[in-house]
Amino acid sequence: MIILITAIIVGVVIALVLFSTSFVRIMGTSGEQQTAIEAAAAAAARDLSRIVVETPECGFVSLSDFAPVGTYTQAADGYALPVKSINTLIGTARVDMIIADKLGQQVMIDLSKQDLQNALTAKDTLVAALKASLTKTGFGYDKDGNQVRLYASAEDAYTRNHIRMSGGSTYIADSLKLELGCLEGGAATGIPLPNPQSKAAVTSSQRAGDFYKSYVNIPYLDTNFVFGGIGSSIKIVDRKAWRTTIPGLAYQFPTIVRAEATQNIKDLHSATGYNTQAVACAQPATVHDPLPAPGALSISFPDGRVPEIQRPEDCYLNANLSAAEEDPMDLLTSKNGDYPIDGGSHMQNKTWPLDDSNSMRPTGDVWKVGLHDWFRRAATKANIDSCVNMQKQMLDMPSPSTVTWLAPISMG
Repeated sequence: MIILITAIIVGVVIALVLFSTSFVRIMGTSGEQQTAIEAAAAAAARDLSRIVVETPECGFVSLSDFAPVGTYTQAADGYALPVKSINTLIGTARVDMIIADKLGQQVMIDLSKQDLQNALTAKDTLVAALKASLTKTGFGYDKDGNQVRLYASAEDAYTRNHIRMSGGSTYIADSLKLELGCLEGGAATGIPLPNPQSKAAVTSSQRAGDFYKSYVNIPYLDTNFVFGGIGSSIKIVDRKAWRTTIPGLAYQFPTIVRAEATQNIKDLHSATGYNTQAVACAQPATVHDPLPAPGALSISFPDGRVPEIQRPEDCYLNANLSAAEEDPMDLLTSKNGDYPIDGGSHMQNKTWPLDDSNSMRPTGDVWKVGLHDWFRRAATKANIDSCVNMQKQMLDMPSPSTVTWLAPISMG
């Protein structure tokens, strides 16, 4: 009996040891495979932020801002153009609309709406390029014209994280699958709230700290604004919150990458092994443009002071400048290069940006377009109160107060 009991106890102990060893290996393998797929998702998110496309609506766009230093983004004159994040364009349109509303200028509100629509059209072009890059043979281009092979980067990140605790494992070739989607509930974007925040018109559910939240509608006036999931740094997000689309949103902006891969695991109990899948999701990031050289607005009167214009707002509120019948302005644009520097360049008529009507507009309306463009240059950094209050700031007195022009010289 003693021998039998001892044998049973030893058998049970051995079984428990074997089970424990197998269980530890399984748990360790699962953890290592999850680490590997998270590395793949993070690598894919990194490369997503690098891809740049050119659009007719907004120039060069990406998920991230880039300073004007790229070789791929050079204009014909040899100077590089900036790359704008779609989220930056959406945030800029929203803050500009708030400013236009505080000024009570419908033309500028309509220009902000147009900027948003242009950004959304550019967004569709960018998303199509990003999705095309997710396949094994797909690729995009960065700001310097280098190919971005996103799938290869993700697959390399996965395979470099070897799974060691099992008796052996093999990555199932080409099993890596990458998809773009959204994050239910949203997360903090890299786009700061308008300044001051008291004028931002954002509720607690539409923000994450001092930043807009992604995948929630943040309307202003009668216009919907939805930001894509692009944070200030790349991060792994909850895979259970990943969705291909978010129902009820005004438009979709899929930026969250979902990575899935299959691994064949071998252990002491399975010579042929068994297949197991792992899934991870990652959010890409943007390098928010600090705009170190903000633009300046200059108002000058080369012929001397104009008594009717005492403040900047007089340029669009003065009745004579706003009336259509009062000597409207020609709208012109340079063609075939920078006029008059480039050979063959010339000026041609330009239609009104909001409706493509004729090129004759009141001076006050033309000023509003220029003022809106100046606000837009500040992107999401435009201070709402400063932009509104400067309209009533008294202009400096000219010095000298008048200019004496030389009489024309007769050549006859």
